[in-house]
Amino acid sequence: MAFKKIRNMKVYEQSGYHYKSTPTIMLKGQWLNELGFGYGTPICVECSGGKLVITRADEIETTFREIGTEPVMCVAESASEYGRRDA
Repeated sequence: MAFKKIRNMKVYEQSGYHYKSTPTIMLKGQWLNELGFGYGTPICVECSGGKLVITRADEIETTFREIGTEPVMCVAESASEYGRRDA
């Protein structure tokens, strides 16, 4: 299949929550697979300035910055005990 850099599509209308009309964008075709968006690929959609940018979520760089120097302590409790108060 010949690679196309630009693909013209349209936004469809689909029934959503409580049958309310909802804008829907459908992307399908082997070209997605060729670009690395195979079945089950996690994606991130960035919305800015009238553009949608779709990126593989496993390719996004995450940067962490240190907020403080104090150690953080966490306590785990079983779900059955969560929120229970002993009187």
